[in-house]
Amino acid sequence: MKRFLSSVNFHMRFATLNFAKTFRMKLFKIFVGIIGFFALIFGVSLLFPKTYKIERSTVINLPVYQSFAYMNTIQNWQDWSPWNTDLDSTMQSFYSKNPAGAGATQYFRGDLVGVGTFRIEESVMNEKIHYKLSINEGTMQSEATFYFKPVGSKTQLSWVDEGDVGYNPLFRFLLPSKVSDTEKGFEEGLIAIKKGAENKALLKQNILD
Repeated sequence: MKRFLSSVNFHMRFATLNFAKTFRMKLFKIFVGIIGFFALIFGVSLLFPKTYKIERSTVINLPVYQSFAYMNTIQNWQDWSPWNTDLDSTMQSFYSKNPAGAGATQYFRGDLVGVGTFRIEESVMNEKIHYKLSINEGTMQSEATFYFKPVGSKTQLSWVDEGDVGYNPLFRFLLPSKVSDTEKGFEEGLIAIKKGAENKALLKQNILD
């Protein structure tokens, strides 16, 4: 009887050890599989670009000083910015005491757009304006630059956004979509800017006449 019990105990211990060994091996294979999967994702992401440059231009039928003055005044941005009441009917905007140039800011809030700011970070007379958009305490940020170039009595306005998304695989996978959406937004925005600047200049001329 003792020999039988001893044999049973031996086989039970052997089975337990064998099960533990098999279980550990399965866990190891799963772990290696997961590591391999993420390594594959990372490797594929390296085939996608990590830097980007988006540039779109238009010609405004105004001298460069007029085009620049229009864009350098933050309240004029409501004429062309997609962040307006057309996007969110509840949106309200407030402006800094400084109406133009570096530091000029539009503050906005709305049920859809959230709480955010448009701020002119850098302003170089008749040459460029760099701005930053920040939404919901910086959880979403974007920045770009407008460049002004005189073309006779007209202005070539270029809207440029460039950056580096680093080695984050998700950002790399999403980059082509971001570029495509931004290009479309720039094209639509430049049409609105051209129209807004020219209409405002025409209205001012009519008042003076």
